[in-house]
Amino acid sequence: MKVTVVIPAFNEERYIGACLACLEAQTLSRDQFEVIVVDNGSTDNTLSIVGSFKGSLPLRSISMPKISVSAVRNLGASLATGEILAFLDADCMTSRDWLSNAIELEQSRGVWGAHYLVPADANWISKIWFTYQAKEYEGPVSFIPSSNMFIRRADFNALKGFNESVQTSEDVEFCARAHEAGMAIVAFRSLAVVHEGIPRNLLQFYRQNRWHGEQLLRLFIQNLPSTRNFPLIAISFYTLFMFWVTVVTLIAACVLRYWILPIYAAVLLVLPPLLLAFRKAAKSRPAIGPLAILYAVYLLARAAALTHVAPVKSWKQ
Repeated sequence: MKVTVVIPAFNEERYIGACLACLEAQTLSRDQFEVIVVDNGSTDNTLSIVGSFKGSLPLRSISMPKISVSAVRNLGASLATGEILAFLDADCMTSRDWLSNAIELEQSRGVWGAHYLVPADANWISKIWFTYQAKEYEGPVSFIPSSNMFIRRADFNALKGFNESVQTSEDVEFCARAHEAGMAIVAFRSLAVVHEGIPRNLLQFYRQNRWHGEQLLRLFIQNLPSTRNFPLIAISFYTLFMFWVTVVTLIAACVLRYWILPIYAAVLLVLPPLLLAFRKAAKSRPAIGPLAILYAVYLLARAAALTHVAPVKSWKQ
């Protein structure tokens, strides 16, 4: 067995069928790969949809409710017989030659894969964010998302898998350890998958980025003296501070009728999103406004994640 595809799933009835159909259509021979779906306690039709593919795919499924996504991925990896582990999310759609390309691009020691593409029906939120912030890279990168990640099983075991105490951003933490171990982290556009489960409105975009930010400060402290994520930590603290300064001065202004301080505070609050938007969209002026809005929501989400007040368990729920 050459490749084991590990798919974590929780209430993915909307996407899991299309995801498995993409694997069913792979050009790689059936005797060269297997699929392991680890269900995290779905209450919808996810498991029955998975079961309908067992006659057409080398497929196994197991249910392990209420554990972290890191533990779900590790469980799937522990059952694997393939030389290469492929981690794929249930809402990601692959090309027909996804696995064949991955084998051709196999790293002798390291992590490889790709960042995702947005679907054709994506709205302005995902299209603009993807174009200017989360676009696909080629070559060495700081991390590969665990929704589309390949690694040799021997290397995965040497790294002791994903950190099961990490609830989100487990891929960032994992790739940081891989980098420290001297492994290459490489992205290839030919391995990109289409991520169907994208935010469809600003509230979902906020919840997604707050969810991704829940573990960021903890991971930053754990990885000291490395300062890899210091800029994001710093600007998140700045946003949190200026948000509350704006609120306090606004309340004071309502009593004292002195409005200049909340105006200054609000300007300082929105200045970083504006500067980031100008820097990213310098060659495409019409996108500056929407991109500034997305950066503002993104920074507010990351600032809120620092407080750990009412954390988001899953941005999709």
